Amino acid sequence: MNRVCLSILLAFALWTVMFVLRPLNFWLMLSFSTSLLGTIALTQARSLLRREELSLKNFLLGFLMAGLLYAIFWLGNQFLILVSALFPSLLPDPSGNIGSVYANLGSLPPALVGALLFFPIGFGEEIFWRGFVQRRFAETWNPAAGFILALLLYTGVHLPTGNLVLILAAFTCGAFWGGLYWLTGSFLPVLISHMLWDPAIFVVWPIR
Repeated sequence: MNRVCLSILLAFALWTVMFVLRPLNFWLMLSFSTSLLGTIALTQARSLLRREELSLKNFLLGFLMAGLLYAIFWLGNQFLILVSALFPSLLPDPSGNIGSVYANLGSLPPALVGALLFFPIGFGEEIFWRGFVQRRFAETWNPAAGFILALLLYTGVHLPTGNLVLILAAFTCGAFWGGLYWLTGSFLPVLISHMLWDPAIFVVWPIR
């Protein structure tokens, strides 16, 4: 458990450097950070993918869940626009917050960003947060505790950004992927969903 806690502290440090200090290109830093965390997870976790998980059903479920999460975010964006129009003081600048999420897209060619989001970013994030952190907490206590703790930590690592929209997005993603892993007990659909959703929402069909 000490190794899990140390790796989580490392994740907080890496995310703070990326989003607050920003010394280098954001996508390269994110690729490095997720690769490092994913490598740590792979060296510590046992049998992330069972042979029986490699089925057409799980692949299709991953595709469907990526589409469902995209639809949830599209509807969420419409809701934020409505709330901002009805209660300007509650959410004064949703477009600015959303725009800042996409502000890094021009720093590298879109095709390269999309490829990095698919792998190693989406892959590494999911391997670490659900495949390692949530799973280890679930094994130590119970699946509900694993889900809740991983959700809070995944959301918390985005708090240094100070971007309410990004923090809400992290909470939504953490709840969605963590809940999917908890309910199905299968990691493959969660992994596929994350790897497909990232490039879809950031590069292919961005929501602005």
